[in-house]
Amino acid sequence: MIKRSISITLFLIYLAVTVQVMGAGTSDPADLIAEKKTAAKWVDKNGKEIQAISNQIWDLAEIALKEFKSAKLLSTTLEDAGFQLKRGVSDMPSAFVASYGSGKPVIAFLAEYDALPGLSQKVSTKIDPVVAGAGGHGCGHSLFGAGTIGGALALKESMVKHGLKGTIRVYGTPAEEQVVAKVFMVRDGLFDDVDVCFDWHPSNKNRVRVQPSKALRSFEVTFYGRSAHASGAPWKGVSALDAVEAFATGVNLLREHIPTTGRIHYVVTDGGGAPNVIPAKASIWMFTRAKDWPEVMKIYRHVETIVKAADMMAWGEEYGDPDTGFRTAEINMLTGVYEYNHNKEAAKLVHRNLMRVGPPEYTKKETRFGRKLQEAFGVEVEGYHTEVAELDLDPLPESGGSTDVANISWVTPTTAFSVSNWPLNIPAHSWASTSASGSSVGLKAMMNACKVLAFNAIDVMMDPALLEPVRKEFEESTKNFDYADPVDAKTKPSLPSHMR
Repeated sequence: MIKRSISITLFLIYLAVTVQVMGAGTSDPADLIAEKKTAAKWVDKNGKEIQAISNQIWDLAEIALKEFKSAKLLSTTLEDAGFQLKRGVSDMPSAFVASYGSGKPVIAFLAEYDALPGLSQKVSTKIDPVVAGAGGHGCGHSLFGAGTIGGALALKESMVKHGLKGTIRVYGTPAEEQVVAKVFMVRDGLFDDVDVCFDWHPSNKNRVRVQPSKALRSFEVTFYGRSAHASGAPWKGVSALDAVEAFATGVNLLREHIPTTGRIHYVVTDGGGAPNVIPAKASIWMFTRAKDWPEVMKIYRHVETIVKAADMMAWGEEYGDPDTGFRTAEINMLTGVYEYNHNKEAAKLVHRNLMRVGPPEYTKKETRFGRKLQEAFGVEVEGYHTEVAELDLDPLPESGGSTDVANISWVTPTTAFSVSNWPLNIPAHSWASTSASGSSVGLKAMMNACKVLAFNAIDVMMDPALLEPVRKEFEESTKNFDYADPVDAKTKPSLPSHMR
């Protein structure tokens, strides 16, 4: 009787400890397989080093296609750990591909590390830029890049110790905020032999999301005119700014007639130099978006026609006559992304590992920090997301956002998850998300992402048959889809004129 009581007591203690550990998001419960234990222990042991890398990238806050130091830090860390590096891929100095292992399956991890212009911010619960007007990691890409290499290094540790077969490939993808790098890397065939792509992103929730994104076409239009004194002889000039304004007016009239899922937004990147000089050159940067690529191209073709009409309005009877100084308006195609082709079978696999790792566990001090951010931002004060959202395989219609990850999703099975790096209701691309991304909470949540990434890869390396339903779904979803590169072979990765 005494022995039975002791056994029951020990069992209850074990059960309590296990429940507590699982609730805290620890990925090392008693029944975790050895391969995943090894990866989890590597993350726990080396967490400070990975967090230090994230902090360095957060401090650097380098914007699109200029992330030279951030890319070097991430790629060198992988190279020092035995990964084979290819730098400057697809004509982008801050892009790289790092590989470890050999053979199948080939598993892709994505690393982003570009900051957003104008979002410089200290780790504070009030608006307080480090350098006014400078860049800041309002989308958490400092965490994204460091967390991805943390997951890759943890996986490598398990591969070495347990003899796991396969290839892990980390893609360093700059300029995500301008949806650039992955478009060109896919065009150049860098994902052609990948069996599955596991992606993650900082967020205000712990979840695997299968909601589609919008397709997007990004381009800059430059109009040319003829300078003259704006007061002394305006009739002798042709205003390129007039053409920009006519173009914008035409596009705004078009809005009434595009599908409700369509979007058009723009900024004037060059409006001339001085009010008393009729501008001989003016530019406008525009996005057209829609629920899918055919719809976005239908809108774009109409917009393209308005370019010619605006040029004709500005030049009038001199349109097309080179002797008058006429020069045709130029469209600089920057990039284009498809809608996201989420793979639900892969999402199920990732969700299991996100549940296994669980949500981050926050201290009282961290919880207060999150609530103060919410108060300062003027949103409902709920603290952090402290659970893993249920996997919903019947998603809502497409979101308002777009991502270049979507192009990868049409050439190899792809899925993504997020962890709660900033408080609930705090949007990305804000001073508050920048602050949270540099805080202890953001760094702590990143550690969970490292483990989930490693666990996903371990699953398919140990049992490649898990990829059979993933591949079957992918082939079914793409059988009627003819992937066409949204940028041609001559187009180089670039930014609009004011960002170069």
